[in-house]
Amino acid sequence: MSDFTEQDRELLTKFGMTEEQVRNDVERMESETTDHGVTGPVYYGLHMLPQSEEEMVSMTIKLPKSQLEKVTATAKRYHISRSEYVRRQLAGAL
Repeated sequence: MSDFTEQDRELLTKFGMTEEQVRNDVERMESETTDHGVTGPVYYGLHMLPQSEEEMVSMTIKLPKSQLEKVTATAKRYHISRSEYVRRQLAGAL
């Protein structure tokens, strides 16, 4: 059974695509381990150095509450932790 509507099938026909092509594209694009040329593979932890086995250490900083709220909101938007967001920002500044 297909989960495509009649309108979906009409659009696919218009662009010369099949349901199977769409399913394959979805599987490829949603993969977190395949470099599909759009976002690349997803690495958990320290994203900037995925192969590194370097020990992680903690660092404490003080921020105004309003800045912390912005960091939190931005990290949520990217679906990453605040720590990961700050690491990426620091890595870009170095």
